[in-house]
Amino acid sequence: MRLIFYIFLISQLLNFLDVFAQKLKENSSQLSSIKWEKVEEKSKPFKKIIWKSYNNDESYFDDEILEEELEQTFGDNNEKIKKIDNNQKTYQESLQIQPHIPLNNFLDNGDFIFSTHWKSSFSGGAAGGTGNQNYAARFDFGLSNDSLFSIYLSEADDPLYQSIEGQVIPNNWSSIALGYKKKIFESKNLNNSLSFASSLEYWVVSSGSDGADSKKSIYNEIDNNTGHDRHETFIYSYSFPFSKELNSRTKLTLVPGATLIPNTLGGKNIGENFYGNNYFLASGLNFNISENIQLISSYTYLLGPGNNSFNEDIKYLRKPIYSYGFNWDASPIIGIEGKVTNGFGTTPATSLLTIPSDNKPLYYVGAKYKPFLEDIYFVPISKSNNALLFGGVTVNNALFPEKGISQISLNYDDKGNLFGSYGYSLSNIFQLEVSTASFNNNNLVNKKNSDLHNIYLNENTSNYRFGGKLQIFSPQKDDLFWMTLRTSLGRNKGSNHQGYMYTELMNTFRCNDLLTINISPKYFFSGVESFGGIGLSSYINLSNNLMLIPEMNTSIKNDSDFNSTLALRYSLSTGKSLDLYYSNSAGIQDLGQLLQDKKPRIGIKLNFLY
Repeated sequence: MRLIFYIFLISQLLNFLDVFAQKLKENSSQLSSIKWEKVEEKSKPFKKIIWKSYNNDESYFDDEILEEELEQTFGDNNEKIKKIDNNQKTYQESLQIQPHIPLNNFLDNGDFIFSTHWKSSFSGGAAGGTGNQNYAARFDFGLSNDSLFSIYLSEADDPLYQSIEGQVIPNNWSSIALGYKKKIFESKNLNNSLSFASSLEYWVVSSGSDGADSKKSIYNEIDNNTGHDRHETFIYSYSFPFSKELNSRTKLTLVPGATLIPNTLGGKNIGENFYGNNYFLASGLNFNISENIQLISSYTYLLGPGNNSFNEDIKYLRKPIYSYGFNWDASPIIGIEGKVTNGFGTTPATSLLTIPSDNKPLYYVGAKYKPFLEDIYFVPISKSNNALLFGGVTVNNALFPEKGISQISLNYDDKGNLFGSYGYSLSNIFQLEVSTASFNNNNLVNKKNSDLHNIYLNENTSNYRFGGKLQIFSPQKDDLFWMTLRTSLGRNKGSNHQGYMYTELMNTFRCNDLLTINISPKYFFSGVESFGGIGLSSYINLSNNLMLIPEMNTSIKNDSDFNSTLALRYSLSTGKSLDLYYSNSAGIQDLGQLLQDKKPRIGIKLNFLY
């Protein structure tokens, strides 16, 4: 979970940068304030100007000569004019379709984008679970208006998708990559452009395992000895993306390039036992449905001489790479991406590689943060709704704090369960979340949930999760109610290292000054079991700082669970509150919300906004 730690640190840095920028902007506006007053002045009308040629030479009025003179006179200002137009844009164009398919779009000098994404197979393969996953984060920084610097972090730690000789083989890819892109040419009408892109990457690849249940590394071809094999190597990539605007909505990109990867790893090989160098020709298509919604697709053909895939027989092959999906800017500063692709790697040099030991379609989910653009405007939340910002106990609501506000909750109950979460609002409509949980002394009512308990809720398991909330509707932007989509995913650091995905669509309705109700459909997805559920709750204002919160959850499956919670919230101040609750849910976080425990618990939850 090093990636989650990196994201937590970067979110704090972004928080500081945003506060600093706002302060600088305020000071600048104060210094440049100008008082205008109207002055009436009478002036004589200009006499009509009569134009005549010099020495009766009419060539001075020739259109072509005039255009050339104008271009020479104002040609140096093209960059300035273009800069002004860029500053007036509402949305930022995508910088790439795939890591190995960069687009000829750039950031203005000093602007930056932080993005994170997740690739996964649709099934867990030989090892089970939710799927073979690759987590990644990227930071793009505009060195100038036509040059870009990028940093990539990536980690995939699931076993090989297919079993090797009947064995599930541990596998790990960890990458740190530095990328650079520079514009070489752009036509006067801006319809055609050419750039150069390159990357330098440090790649750690490991296979096999030590211990009582040790497994043989796939890079050991000389004997049957088992054990963990770890290899470190530098890999490289370069490409020349050429883009042509076909019309106002459609842009075509052609990318010839190469990835430079060793064809052997370690000293236990017989001949080639790794991917090798590859030259490729990629094509990409962008179609703008609207200003903030774009369809994207790509196809990459490998020319060799190396390979980009291997199967369960560890035979290396060459496969074309495809992708198709969409980009949606939910707000100018928050972008959402969704794709289907068979490219498993998340850096420029590994983007051509398929899932280890197979060639399967994968789903891709990503988010971008672009703080240099203006956010969607929200009317400030009313005082009567302040206590709703702290969320619920076992049923979350659709509200969260405005841009730039951090949110922390800490929980402890009499059975020794510990829960903690941190959220940071990157936008008025998007909040980033990191949470952790430690379960203790759970005894589920439904014995058919024993597998879920043993993997996700037992005493030897610590739970680390990462996710976000995307607000779709809000009365603060003239909608009738609040609607927010929340997704959470992560790992359990127990004996099985299993993970799961948890999604909920929260709908919150303000009935009057005293009552608010919440309806929250939920879905739990894992390699062990998948099922839906629903949560219902209400918020009843007893006084200005005291609120009663009854909640209930039920799972939707053959042997459904039902639990209920009653909480009393006391608001110490605008940014602090204390919840006392009585509940028979297995826990207050994600999966625990949908399961019922035999014995109820009494707990305390502390909430902070700052």
